[in-house]
Amino acid sequence: MTAWGPAGPVPGDAGTPTLPAAPWTEAGDAVLAALGADEQGLDEAEVARRLERHGPNVLRQAPRRSAWQVLGAQFRSLLVGLLVVAAALSAAFGQWVEALAIVVVLVLNAAIGFVTELRAVRSMEALRRLGRVRATVRRDGRITAVEADALVPGDLVLVEGGDVVTADVRLLEASKLQANESALTGESLPVTKSTAELPADTPLAERRCMLYKGTSISRGSGAGVVVATGMATELGRISQLVADAADETTPLEKRLDRLGQRLVWVTLAVAAVIAVTGLGAGKPWLLILETAIALAVATVPEGLPIIATVTLARGMRRMADRNALVNRLAAVETLGATSVVFTDKTGTLTENRMTVESLWLP
Repeated sequence: MTAWGPAGPVPGDAGTPTLPAAPWTEAGDAVLAALGADEQGLDEAEVARRLERHGPNVLRQAPRRSAWQVLGAQFRSLLVGLLVVAAALSAAFGQWVEALAIVVVLVLNAAIGFVTELRAVRSMEALRRLGRVRATVRRDGRITAVEADALVPGDLVLVEGGDVVTADVRLLEASKLQANESALTGESLPVTKSTAELPADTPLAERRCMLYKGTSISRGSGAGVVVATGMATELGRISQLVADAADETTPLEKRLDRLGQRLVWVTLAVAAVIAVTGLGAGKPWLLILETAIALAVATVPEGLPIIATVTLARGMRRMADRNALVNRLAAVETLGATSVVFTDKTGTLTENRMTVESLWLP
């Protein structure tokens, strides 16, 4: 037997109710029967079994970043690594003032970045916790409100204007029902829904008999059966694609790393020139080594990391004042470096409405 997934049937346990790979192609009653449900809804025992099998109706989230991880991220820079080496070499040769100055810079840089990023990370985690919603379902013939993460395939869901759709649903009833699917399809105008089945090749944005997780009801009312939850939903597929995308360094991080690489070569070149010059002049080895290290340390710009961090922290603060949270300092510079944005205009960059703000009379 098979259980339905977003890309078609997937292996299931023996005896598990089945659902066609494209529920919009089947009549509502057939979909309901395939899921082993009826108009009275599932009983609590069956809900518990399906919840254990399918898991909670939530999207997979990135692991929570601990304070130690946020702190460690402040030292993942070649330039910072050069400063650490410079501080160690200065201390090793008794140049305590120089070593202390570099350590102070490192501590300040790490502290500013750590505090700023940790606040943003914790704020975003708090927003996710506040984003919990409830769904109206019919179970055992009774209408009740449950946490959205407790929905399972086969649940009968009731929706009305203003509700957020919390799972992928095949509609069984629709009364003047319209859904705002811009978050999923990019279409800014509400989509009128119906219960009639559709051809198998119907695009996602034209599946009138389906409601999808992450969209909202703009008007009307309706009822349907849950056909996918959590990561098996269309929104879950998008979430998985985002999670699988490789992390890329920001333009600022790339430039700082290139600067660090150049400084490494400059440092080695300075040390080599000093060594050759000193040997040619007959200077003692210890004096040559100390001089080479002192000049090499001098080539590292101690103030650059803290200047960059303070500038980015200020940018993050200004964005927070405008209700925009950024959880990585370097991402602020990425936003500033963006020169071309590919996006739909109406309903995305605009609100799909025009308002008179001022009148100029003769």
